[in-house]
Order: sequence, then C-alpha cells, then structure tokens
Amino acid sequence: MRILPMFALLALAPQSALASGGVPLSPIGFSFSPSAPAPLKPDHPLYRRIALEQVADMPGVVGGKATLGLAGAAKRSSFEKALRETMNKLNMLATTNAEAKVRLSPRWIDMDAPFKISFSSRASVTMGWSLTRIDNGQLLFQRDITTAAQSKGGNGTDRMVGVGRVALMTNIASALNCVDRAAYGVARQDCALSPNFEYKAPTYIFMFLPG
Repeated sequence: MRILPMFALLALAPQSALASGGVPLSPIGFSFSPSAPAPLKPDHPLYRRIALEQVADMPGVVGGKATLGLAGAAKRSSFEKALRETMNKLNMLATTNAEAKVRLSPRWIDMDAPFKISFSSRASVTMGWSLTRIDNGQLLFQRDITTAAQSKGGNGTDRMVGVGRVALMTNIASALNCVDRAAYGVARQDCALSPNFEYKAPTYIFMFLPG
C-alpha cells in the first residue's frame, strides 16, 4: 500500500501564503503592535550611521532538538544576514566605516521553543541589544528584549520551527524599532512588539492507494 500526501498548506495570516520553509527572518513587510520599524528619513540622526557587530554568544543553530532529530528554527548565519539586510532596508546600516557613528551590538541570551505532542506551539526569544558611540564609547541604548509567537493546529514539527522563526523576526523588529526612538531619547522601556499575524503550520492529508 502506498501513502501519498495530497495537500499541504503553509501561511502567515493575514499575510500572503508562503512556500514550505519560507517563513522569513526579516520583519520587512510584516505588521506589529504597537508599531513596526520604518525606514529612516535622511534627517534622522542614525540615517546610515550604524555599524553592526556579530551576534555575541549565539549558537550555530537555534530552536532545535537535535536529540529528537528535529531541525533548528534558524542558523546563526541566516539570522545575521536577515538582521543586516533589514537594517539596510531601514536606512540604518552605514555603508562605509567612515560613515558609522554608532555601533549596534546584539547578544544572544535564550530561546525557548519546546517540542510538545499537542495542538499548539509557543516560542520565545530573548536577546540583548546595545548601541554605543564609536568615538567615545558612550552607551546610548541598552535593552534585553523578549519576544514570542504562538500557533495552533497543523504539523507539530513544522509548527515548532515556524513559531521559532516568527519570534526571531519579531525580536529584530522590536530592537530596531526601539533603536530608532533611542536617537531621540524616547525608546520604550519594554521594547517588545507583538506580531499582528499568526503562523499556520502545514496540514497534511494523506490518500491511501493500493499497490
């Protein structure tokens, strides 16, 4: 007897449907509460003025259960690439060392994305973010930010990976949204944003065929 999968669905609602494994790490184009990061205007103090350091203490892969044979939510290299690309699109990233006036230093703290035999999954990510002046080392901004995502239904393994990636994406959005405001001294004490969408894990329907 052969078992053939007949249907699989992966979506972020109310965003458009995404292909399997296509949950992005960059928050560009997604909605968050109370506000999403927006591109800086040329008159902003941090417009193309930020140098980005590597993420300190981050493992090579996060959000996985190797002992269970489950893939992680993201590679460190993928996360750093998404962060850099996001900062570039938001007009934050300095294009040369001479243009950089401040340094953004991300630090990995923890990710909680347990695999459970259930109908729902939740993941949380905690990272430290600090912004310092390059010329004198003055600390301009420092926060530990915890972001979370959750989902119900669908395949449990895919759901665990998907909510982990949304939590990572939301941490990037939260940090950069607060960095924007820190330039004017109005950054919120709790920088964490909430995603205005929910990850929908694939649902597989199998057809049993003789053979």
